[in-house]
Amino acid sequence: MKVIKSTQTNTKPATGDLFLGDNITFAPVAGLPETKDVELYIVNFGAGERNRVHIHKVDQILMATVGRGIIADENGEQIMEPGDVVTIPAGHPHWHGATADSNFSHITVARPGDVIEIVDQDARGAWGAIA
Repeated sequence: MKVIKSTQTNTKPATGDLFLGDNITFAPVAGLPETKDVELYIVNFGAGERNRVHIHKVDQILMATVGRGIIADENGEQIMEPGDVVTIPAGHPHWHGATADSNFSHITVARPGDVIEIVDQDARGAWGAIA
């Protein structure tokens, strides 16, 4: 058993083509070598920032922890608030991020070895701008 204190997380800037914004960070919390079955990350979005439309090769679970966020797919956008949980099947195109007026944080749970593929055609994605 290993206890990981919040002060022990190593928050890093989220960089790369997946992220739309300069105020997005992530912190790996659990994964290899402690567990071979799941990975856990905390992701923080500044107000109005998000990621691009993407798919995962494995199922993903998001749990909102701070602020107001949006989860979106081809069927529309839904607001996420602390305690809300979203399950996203492997291969399902989606994006998530903060509303225009709030920072947003969520915990991401997935299996190790996940591969993320960006599937939108432009930087704002197939389903328009953040509400």
